[in-house]
Amino acid sequence: MKRRGNQLGQSAVEFALIMPVLVLILMGVFDFGRAFYAYSVVANAAREGARVGIYSTATDAQIRAAVRQYWVGLGTLSDSSITISPAEPRLSKELIEVAVRYEFVPITPVIDAFLPGGKIALASSSIMRVE
Repeated sequence: MKRRGNQLGQSAVEFALIMPVLVLILMGVFDFGRAFYAYSVVANAAREGARVGIYSTATDAQIRAAVRQYWVGLGTLSDSSITISPAEPRLSKELIEVAVRYEFVPITPVIDAFLPGGKIALASSSIMRVE
């Protein structure tokens, strides 16, 4: 009976040693999912902005509004994070590029120590032909 009591204490110590590692792994998986979602939003927003911009009558304000419409769950997006090229007016058969940038901040304490500035720069662009 005495031996069994020692084994229970040993299990508690092993659990206490392993638990922080398991929590960090779980948080890392959670952060990876958040980063994947953020990149998906950035890519979709850039594509939808370019899709609105394919009409020669589309203004930069309409393109930015379309990008913001698909910007869900990542906070506010500044105008400086959206790049539209070429500037309006755009001619038919010309290529339009809409680029969107976002800085992802992980919540896992160990991951941000390995990143420059503690952030991951996510960017996507979409190029389409103006009709």
